[in-house]
Amino acid sequence: MQPLSGITVLELGMVMQVPLAGQMLGDYGADVIKIERPPRGDIMRDLDEVGTAREDMSCYYAAVGCNKRTLCLDLKQAEGREVLGKLIDKADVLIHNFRPGAMERLGFGYEEVSKRNPRLVYAVGYAFGARGPLSGMPGQDMLAQSLSGFAMNGVESGDRPRLTATPTVDYATAASLSQGILAALMGRERTGKGDLVTTSLFDVAIAMQLLEASSRSMYSYRTDWVQYAMIFKTLDGWVTVLTLFRDNPLQLMCTAFDEDDMSTDPLLATASLQRKHAHIVQEKFGPVMERYTTAECVERLSKTDILCAPVLDLDETLKHPQTLQNDILREVDIPGHGPVQLVGNPVKLASQVKQKPRPPAALGEFSREILSDFDYTENEIRGFLERGVIN
Repeated sequence: MQPLSGITVLELGMVMQVPLAGQMLGDYGADVIKIERPPRGDIMRDLDEVGTAREDMSCYYAAVGCNKRTLCLDLKQAEGREVLGKLIDKADVLIHNFRPGAMERLGFGYEEVSKRNPRLVYAVGYAFGARGPLSGMPGQDMLAQSLSGFAMNGVESGDRPRLTATPTVDYATAASLSQGILAALMGRERTGKGDLVTTSLFDVAIAMQLLEASSRSMYSYRTDWVQYAMIFKTLDGWVTVLTLFRDNPLQLMCTAFDEDDMSTDPLLATASLQRKHAHIVQEKFGPVMERYTTAECVERLSKTDILCAPVLDLDETLKHPQTLQNDILREVDIPGHGPVQLVGNPVKLASQVKQKPRPPAALGEFSREILSDFDYTENEIRGFLERGVIN
């Protein structure tokens, strides 16, 4: 028995935010039905240029498409909307990331849906929220970073903004949305009623800067956490050295490498001055680190209680013993590829039975099976196929 066994989730999601939230729920045993529009389905299926050129599965779709069944349903047709309505009547959760008003125009806004299924948890992942001047604007992770201040976090005035190279906000929003859904399901156990769960890329991007926001609100002070870290080149790589929580980190660093105490320099006498004049620390201490391998640097610094870590690229990380021994990777049988290592759910339950993930499904792969589960006859299903209601 999985934690969410018996919970049916209808996922009308595109790209990453909602599809990842759906996958997270599927990881815990929910029956996630991904509803896609014909003829191409979720645009995430086409974003991988290599996969598209090979007429193969998108690696991006594979990353967020596990533990789901797929139904290709044409919601432009009245019959398609009737089918969705029937699914909604029996579902526990509906999750989507359409723009504000889109589901209402189809007749499936929260007010309409909650009347036909009062126990339904209705969850929406917006780009910029349901209200406000930007609510109707199309959104994406990097746009949310740009508008939320995220891209300017740690950037000096006048310098070029920085976007993260991975969709950090998408991931955090998916996790937040799934958290809200789980809370609403718990609430339903007490009240017997569903709820409306909403979040947005914009809100989550702001929430991820809660420490910086509090410093501005309370002291009009611009926090920069990166100032507490320095990255040094080594003989064979790089090491990040963290100067937090230490009264005189430079002195400890010098001790680690049997060097004279550089903190006797008045400009570097305290931790605060060392952060202020980090470029001087880099100039003086950098050549020391370059004489040693990364492993030697980490070993020496750790012995003097300096927080540090080697800088790895993703290929190195995925092969690291720490990664392999903590079950963050899972083997998934991808059609045409065989067993592939994909990133799994980082939150694990001790009581959960470990199961092989359901591979990401082809467009409409489970259409017949799903409609049969919802009491449609074979003749009705055949008619839907002939009329293009399902694929």
